[in-house]
Amino acid sequence: MQNSFPNCLSEIIKTSRDIWSKGWAEANAGNISVRLDPEIFQTEVAFEQRSDWIALGMDFPVLAGECFLVSGRGKYLRNIELSPEKNIGVIELDNSGRKYRVLWGYESGGGPTSELLAHLKAHAIRKKVSKGVERAVIHVHSPNLITLTYALDLDTPRISKLLWEMHAECIVMFPEGVEFVLWMLPGSSELADATAKGLKRRRIAVWQFHGVVATGRNLDAAFGLIDVAEKAAENYLKTMAGGGVKNKLTTQQLQAIVKHFNLKPDTSILNMEI
Repeated sequence: MQNSFPNCLSEIIKTSRDIWSKGWAEANAGNISVRLDPEIFQTEVAFEQRSDWIALGMDFPVLAGECFLVSGRGKYLRNIELSPEKNIGVIELDNSGRKYRVLWGYESGGGPTSELLAHLKAHAIRKKVSKGVERAVIHVHSPNLITLTYALDLDTPRISKLLWEMHAECIVMFPEGVEFVLWMLPGSSELADATAKGLKRRRIAVWQFHGVVATGRNLDAAFGLIDVAEKAAENYLKTMAGGGVKNKLTTQQLQAIVKHFNLKPDTSILNMEI
C-alpha cells in the first residue's frame, strides 16, 4: 500500500473520488485518515514543521511519534483530487501522543478533520488488535445505513443480523458483526470513546443518525466494508418499500456460508432470531 508518498496520495484521491461518486459525502461530510509507514519519512520525503504543537485533549501513547495523512476540516472530499495540498495534510504526533503538528498540506488554512479524535482512537485500538497491520480509517454518511437508524430500533446484534440476512457478502466481509453506536455529539470525545470500544471487536461501526466508520489494512479494505454494508441496507429498504421482506437468508444458510469459507462469526448474533 505505502511504498511511496505519491502512492499514498493516489490512494486517498481515488478513495475520496469513489466516496463522492457513491453519494456518501455531501458538502464537507466524510473524512479519511491513513497511518503512514515510517519508511516514507526515512527514505523519501523531507517534511517540514508547518504549525506549532497542538494539544489533542486526549492521550494516544500507542500512536506516539506516528504520522497520518488526514483529510481537512471543513473540506469537500470531491476537491481532494483537484488540489490535494489544500484539502488534506500530514500530521505528526509528539513522543507522548498528546499533541500533534502539521508537516504538510492544509495550504488553504485549517487543519485535520473535526472527527480527528475518533480517527485517532480508531487507529490506536485497531493498531493494537491487528498488531500494526491496519492503517486506514474512513468515515462517511452512507444514506441507506443512516436511514436504517431512523426506521428501526437497533442495537449491535440486530443491525448485524439484519445486514447478514440481506446480502450474503456481509457475513463473509464482517463475520464479527457491525457495532451500533447510539447518537452522540459529532467530534466529541464521548463519540470517539464509544467507537473505539466497539472497534476492539469489530472493524465497522454505525453511528445512529450520523454515518459509519470502518477500518482496514488499507483504504480499499475499509471502503469495501462500508460498500457491502450499505448495499445490504439498500436491499432491505427497497424490499420494505416493495411490500416487505418475505424472504431472507436463514440462519441455516448463513451457517453454511460460515462453514464453506471457514469464518469465525459472533455466534451469539448468528444464532439469534430477529
